[in-house]
Amino acid sequence: MKQTATLFALALCIAPLANMAAQEFLVQIAAYSEKMPDAFFKEKGVEKVACTSQMGMHKYFASACLTREDAEKVQTEMIGKGFPYAIIIDLEEERALNETHCPYLRNGKAYAQLLKGTEKERNIFFDFGKHSLDAESKEALDWVCARLKENRDFKLKIEGYTDGVGSATANMELAGNRARAARNYLIGKGVRADRMFIKIFGEAESLAPNSEEISEGVKQDLPENRKWNRRVKLLIFEGEDEADNTAGGK
Repeated sequence: MKQTATLFALALCIAPLANMAAQEFLVQIAAYSEKMPDAFFKEKGVEKVACTSQMGMHKYFASACLTREDAEKVQTEMIGKGFPYAIIIDLEEERALNETHCPYLRNGKAYAQLLKGTEKERNIFFDFGKHSLDAESKEALDWVCARLKENRDFKLKIEGYTDGVGSATANMELAGNRARAARNYLIGKGVRADRMFIKIFGEAESLAPNSEEISEGVKQDLPENRKWNRRVKLLIFEGEDEADNTAGGK
C-alpha cells in the first residue's frame, strides 16, 4: 500500500514551470507499466497523445489547457472514450507544492508547454530522419503565418534541430532541411522570405538528453527524449536583433 501511494504521489508531482503567466492544466488520461502503441489510443478515438516515461511508468496526456473548465471538458471526453481514470493536474498548485524534478520533466524541461507554445513561439516536430511537414506542423505554421500577416513589423526566427543519432554533418544538413521546409511552407502562404531568418543547430543545444548513463561507460538510449529534439523552433520577434542570421536561409 505504501509503494502504491508513493507511485501515485510521484505521478501527480510537477516541478516549477517557466514562463507561465496563468494557471494551466494537464489532462493525464492513463498511466501504464508497459509502453502502449499509438494504435491503442487511435482505436479509442484519441489521435494525439504526449507521453513521458520515468521509473518504469509511462504516462499519457491528451491535452494542456488554459482553464479548468476546458480541462474538465477534455477529461469528460476522455472518460467517454474509455479512459475512466483520466485526471486533471493543476500546474499552478503543483508548482507551489513541489520544488523538485518530477516524472513530467527531465532536467527541468516542461515538455507539455512545448506542445502548446506561447504567444510568440511554436515548435513543430519531425519523424526520425525526416523533414516533411505533417498536418499538426502545418497547423502551427498557419498560426505563425496569421501572426506575421497581422503585424508587418513582425519577423520570424526559424531554428532547426535534430536528435543525436547520426553524424554531426548529416544532422546539420537534416536540421537545415527541416528549417527550410518550414520557411518554404510560409513563403507558399505569402510570407516574404526576407522576414524570416534561419539558424541551424543540428544536434547541438538539445532540449532533452538523447541518452543517459546507467552505469560507468554504459549509456541507454532515450527515444522518448529524442523525439523532442527533432524539431524546428519558430520565434516571432520585432526589431533588428536577428540581423546576424541569414535572411531566408541558404
